[in-house]
Amino acid sequence: MKNKTIGFHNAGLILLTLTALSFASCSKNGGEVDDNGEKYLTCKINGEYREFNYFVNANDKPATDTVHFVVISGWEKQDMITGFGIDMHIAEGAKETTYVGNDASDLLLSGKYYIQNMKDGKIVGTTIYNGGSATGSNFTLTITSLTKWGVKGTFSGKLRLLGGEDYVTVTDGKFSAPYN
Repeated sequence: MKNKTIGFHNAGLILLTLTALSFASCSKNGGEVDDNGEKYLTCKINGEYREFNYFVNANDKPATDTVHFVVISGWEKQDMITGFGIDMHIAEGAKETTYVGNDASDLLLSGKYYIQNMKDGKIVGTTIYNGGSATGSNFTLTITSLTKWGVKGTFSGKLRLLGGEDYVTVTDGKFSAPYN
């Protein structure tokens, strides 16, 4: 895999959203639980099982009964170096169903695997793999539960390195994320 990066300022919107969501749900252990005892975001990346269970959460609780966007994020460790996020905007409102995003669809859906590139303790760039909106990529999101508590579901896809030609394959993804 080539290690191409984009400047932090170019990835700022993505990381700002995911970081803000993460800080909004901080606790001592990062692995807070919902009313069913479950809060998680896990998947396999190129066949390797990964847990992004620190500070897992969804967007703010919707102000109306119609959910126009679904944002889920989590970090692999408390150091917040590697993370995974899902972002979907849908005018007619999200439902408990399957959504597919690719470079040919009109759906605003993406899955992102990101790695903060560090030097001397500072972020100097971010490597981002994007599925759903990047050319040649795809991302599938299945919402299995959409309640006042939050959102649960599964995901998979082929994510493309932003600014590069490399890909990672995401399989067996699942999440349970409360609203902020």
